[in-house]
Amino acid sequence: MLLAIGGEQFEFYKAEIHLLETGLQNVFSRFDKKTLGELIQQTRYESLKTQCEKQYADLLDMPAGQAIYSMKSNGNPFYLQFLNNYGDLTYSRFNVKGNETILNKAGVYTILVNNELVFTGVCAKSFKIRFNQHIGNISPKSCFKDGTATHCHVNANITKVITHSKIFIQMCPLTSKSDMKKVKNYLINRFEPIWNIRFTSELTSSIVSN
Repeated sequence: MLLAIGGEQFEFYKAEIHLLETGLQNVFSRFDKKTLGELIQQTRYESLKTQCEKQYADLLDMPAGQAIYSMKSNGNPFYLQFLNNYGDLTYSRFNVKGNETILNKAGVYTILVNNELVFTGVCAKSFKIRFNQHIGNISPKSCFKDGTATHCHVNANITKVITHSKIFIQMCPLTSKSDMKKVKNYLINRFEPIWNIRFTSELTSSIVSN
């Protein structure tokens, strides 16, 4: 794809998404870097500290992921307070393959499902790292409030369609942050990618409700 913006041209290169496994659930439960007691000392979880100490004292010494999963297993929605809006969805593990030179560059990427542009984002490091290590491989920590909600959101949406749709990414290598911002904003304004719009809308709703 060749994109023209204000007299400048930006070229996008295609890469395939390869599914490794799908149907991954309760990924957050594997987080074991901190106990629940240690987690609630962190700034993002201070508001949950009093309730945890009063009602879940027996879970405080457990790995945080196991403790929160225990709450979920007992039908207690309080566990969701520890996770981002997309932290308890069904995920897949996948990677991208294409031109290695392009994959190792930074820039703007798009995700297309059945030739519809559904998401665009910016890679500050490299496309390969963003997809193969992050979006395509959701870590337990990513699911938490201080994790990476965008990665969870994109992975979960890909998971919904990956087994019955044609999905690929397009990459536009860029070094200038201003160019990255310009290209991404242009794509959002022109194509209104549904996954970008949903994420922004749900994030705004979450901020308002909190």
